[in-house]
Amino acid sequence: MSRLPLWMPVLLLAGCATLTPEQCRNADWRQIGFADGAGGYNAMRINDHAKACAEVGVRPNLDDYVDGREQGLRNYCRAENGFAIGRRGASANVADCPENMKLAFAEQYRYGQQIHLMEEDLAQRRSRIYQNNSRIRRNNERIAAIREELAKKELPDDRRTTLLNEYDRLVEQKNVIGRENAYLASESDRLQFHLQLKLREFGLWR
Repeated sequence: MSRLPLWMPVLLLAGCATLTPEQCRNADWRQIGFADGAGGYNAMRINDHAKACAEVGVRPNLDDYVDGREQGLRNYCRAENGFAIGRRGASANVADCPENMKLAFAEQYRYGQQIHLMEEDLAQRRSRIYQNNSRIRRNNERIAAIREELAKKELPDDRRTTLLNEYDRLVEQKNVIGRENAYLASESDRLQFHLQLKLREFGLWR
């Protein structure tokens, strides 16, 4: 991992301060670099720290920071961490990984992304089923209320007609939602099966 060639001046970057004044005064720049490396931050993160600490007259120790960051990157760039990051659906800093770790990290990150997309798809379908079930419950409640009102003996004809039309619409809507749920349930079972196969392929399902 190459060192940053020159001291970089403080950049006027937007966003919240990365370090408090107290943290700047008591900074262990090697440890801060390690934490940034382990978190996958790119090399420009030092500019954010420089900006935060300039307010209290503290300049980062660049050598210590870079040494710490390189150690942190070796922790971040482990293949299993690449998989975990991909599975979360988060972005990854593959470019800054050591060359001897980059390929395995990137490969496992792609595998994690595959799992993430499958799990996200499955979750969306299950969420849709849940929403549809809520709609069916509301329809059933309204249908029951219409039946109760239709049972009244002295119900005006125009009101009865309106209620019957609404009743037919709600029943048809419920049937459509029911068919959609049946399809979604079938697709969810299919996706769950393929997800299990993929997890077993990666040694994550027994």
